[in-house]
Amino acid sequence: MLFRKKDAIKPLRRSITTGFIFFIISLCLFLGISTHLNYKRSLFERYNSYIIDILNYVETSIDHKDLENCIHTLERSQKFDELEKMMDGIKEDFRIHYLYIIKPLNKNPTGNVMSVLSAENYYDRYINTEGNLYLGWISEDEFGEENVEKFFDIMKSREPVFFEEKTDWGYDYTGALTLFNSEGRAYAILAVDVDISTLKKHMRTQSISLFVLIVVLGSLFTLRFLFWTEKNITKPIKMLCVSAVSFVQKSHGQRDINQLKFNAPKLNTRNEILELSNAITQMTQDMQNYVEEIVWAELDAQLLKSQATQMKELANTDALTGLRNKTSYDKEMLKIEYEIDTHKIDSFGIAMIDLNFLKKINDTYGHEKGDLAIKNLSSLVCNIFQHSPVFRIGGDEFVVILKDHDLEVIDSLLQQFNQKLESLKYDDNLELWEKVSAAIGTAIYDTSIDESIEDVFKRADKKMYDRKVEMKAHRVD
Repeated sequence: MLFRKKDAIKPLRRSITTGFIFFIISLCLFLGISTHLNYKRSLFERYNSYIIDILNYVETSIDHKDLENCIHTLERSQKFDELEKMMDGIKEDFRIHYLYIIKPLNKNPTGNVMSVLSAENYYDRYINTEGNLYLGWISEDEFGEENVEKFFDIMKSREPVFFEEKTDWGYDYTGALTLFNSEGRAYAILAVDVDISTLKKHMRTQSISLFVLIVVLGSLFTLRFLFWTEKNITKPIKMLCVSAVSFVQKSHGQRDINQLKFNAPKLNTRNEILELSNAITQMTQDMQNYVEEIVWAELDAQLLKSQATQMKELANTDALTGLRNKTSYDKEMLKIEYEIDTHKIDSFGIAMIDLNFLKKINDTYGHEKGDLAIKNLSSLVCNIFQHSPVFRIGGDEFVVILKDHDLEVIDSLLQQFNQKLESLKYDDNLELWEKVSAAIGTAIYDTSIDESIEDVFKRADKKMYDRKVEMKAHRVD
């Protein structure tokens, strides 16, 4: 039923394509906006520096007492005329739109700003004087309430204030500096207007060009990425999925064992998908073999019994090393615990052994080499402790239940074990996974201090851990 619900399946290719396109679009927008803002900030920082130089130069040339008196009396002075001439020269020499001094009067819709001084070029000052502003001129409706509100806010600041403004002639970028008298009271505003209409067009052109470039590069990268994912991910997965579905449909209710065969797709990838395909192939082959064994077991009762015995053995055997596994170890512990409680045993020991550097071997050389290291250690342990059962209870942990002769000569066996490890350590002909390194700790059951086998286990485990710490302290990389 799962494979018939086509509409419930969302193709991986569509998900990857949608997600990646969304990511690229977001990235393009982020890069475009951030680059535009950085570019704009850089340009306006230069304008700020340029305007501040003009404002500071003019402000240092102003006699604030004289200028404030001119504003109060609405009469020009000699210094006022000199200041006007200097400001006219600055406007002639520098590329600025306006250079002027004003005083905000009130926040009414009209009659709200008074002109103090407005710089003009030579032609407008002395030839075409019709539009010139004079000391005491009061605006009618040239300044809106919003502008006047802004001027009053500027009067509260001791630092230059910058803002953009759209006029009938284009866009102006204004820098305004409040003028203070000797008593620290603000009495007027000195301002510079720079025409940035051309700059706006340039920035717009640059932004469009940059956006187009980012979109083109993003599109090319997207196509390249989608082509790569199609070749290495989505297409191989789809082929593997088709083969798996075909196998499920063919094997459902199948009674012919020979038909239980997975036809793996021909994949050109060398990644996890190929490993998955090989694993499925091996799994189906194992399933076929298992079913075949069951069929034969049904035909032969004796074979079924033998198979049950084998399965029981496998349940207690570690698949990698052939040693007894954790399940078998737990059973042995219960048995010994019972014998301790019933006083049927009075001598045994436990040896805890832990393989060193397994993670390093797995990470550096692969798990196959790690498995070889585990096998090498298990062989070494079995050769040393020939009269005691050996268990693998974890990935890199082994336990030996010391009995009989091994228990009697445990000190000698420990010496043999460590000497063998030491000889492997300095054998330059061996690879890292062949140079078996392990820490061992032993404990002998003592009726005076041990109440259970767990006490013996803990003492052996602590000695093993102490040995591991000692080995690390003397380790030379």
